Amino acid sequence: MRTADPNRVTARRPPDRKARILAAAGELFCERGYHNVSVADVAAAVEITAPALYRHFRGKPDLLLHFVTGAIERISASVQDAPDVEAYLRDAASHGLERRGAATLWQREARHLPEANHEELRRSLSEIADRLGVLIRSARPELPEGDEELLAWSVLSVLGSISGHRVSLPRRRFEQLLYRLAHIAAYRQLGTPDGEAAAADRSGSESPGYEQLAVSRREDILNTAIRLFDERGFQSVSSDDIGQAAGATGPSIYKHFPGKTDLLVAAVTRGGEQRRAGTAAALGRATTPEESLTGLLRSYIEFALRHSHLIGLLIGELDQLPDKERKASRQVQRDYLALWVRILDDVAPGLDAAEAKITVCAVLTMIDNAVRTRSLGERPDLADRLTELGTGLLLGREQRE
Repeated sequence: MRTADPNRVTARRPPDRKARILAAAGELFCERGYHNVSVADVAAAVEITAPALYRHFRGKPDLLLHFVTGAIERISASVQDAPDVEAYLRDAASHGLERRGAATLWQREARHLPEANHEELRRSLSEIADRLGVLIRSARPELPEGDEELLAWSVLSVLGSISGHRVSLPRRRFEQLLYRLAHIAAYRQLGTPDGEAAAADRSGSESPGYEQLAVSRREDILNTAIRLFDERGFQSVSSDDIGQAAGATGPSIYKHFPGKTDLLVAAVTRGGEQRRAGTAAALGRATTPEESLTGLLRSYIEFALRHSHLIGLLIGELDQLPDKERKASRQVQRDYLALWVRILDDVAPGLDAAEAKITVCAVLTMIDNAVRTRSLGERPDLADRLTELGTGLLLGREQRE
């Protein structure tokens, strides 16, 4: 009979192993993209075997579901427990850095979940926005009907915007900036001269988006691909899917685009060109730093409103580009952010560069999310309201001066 060796040390399973696995999975999904991470990669990150990981999770989709669900549940609890909007803003700002990657995974990767799970999470987010809207209306009972919803989504976007970049500040300063930006989003006065000027300035100045032009077969295929890549993800869409949705045969697609990757490259290139053209036109009309900043803001809002599926593709699919195009696209994004920071510095000299980048990213994220939120997209005044909110965030204004 075998007896136990009293000198043998038995390795014990850490009590927080499941949490460590989830944290590692979330970090890898954010860094590399869901499709570029394997279960073995996650297991290696926590120094266990893949079979050991399967004791806790059924597979990669289960990891993604648990991570995103957990993040949304924490936000929900924070909103539900808050006695007022001020308490929520302070709590969210102080804990936001701990959940920095959650928003990226929702925006970029949650569509890879089964449709039932995705819709359930979408409903949960809507309930969070509804509850936050109630808190905002309690603090601001004079708000016109429906504005609390826009402000609630704007607050959530500002808080989640830090997920999309790696700009850093000392923790206390970061929390203070995040709170200040979220506070402006919650209390910004709407229906101000900023919005009225935006409406007047845009009158007759909008150029038609590509969907408003006479659409050739090539354009129709590209537009269809952009929509499907956004809705399902590049990896989940085949050339046959695109052809069927566009009413084109396989040979017809290959006549214009040799492969699916060529469609993605063309779409990203298209996005960069159209945004660049709008930016150039807006800055060309400006005569002061302030006009340059508001013109840049309005041009991006108009671009986002016309091309919401393209926005989704730029958010979620750059990692699927070939190496050369991916690096070029990342550089275009960095240059665009640098342009915003430079113009903002012209308007408010001496602003800390890191704080300026974080602020600009908050504005762009707010716009991106608003044009892609179903209920907000139905607002005919959305461009004007986003102009007011963006101006407030950029210049640190809550109320009409």
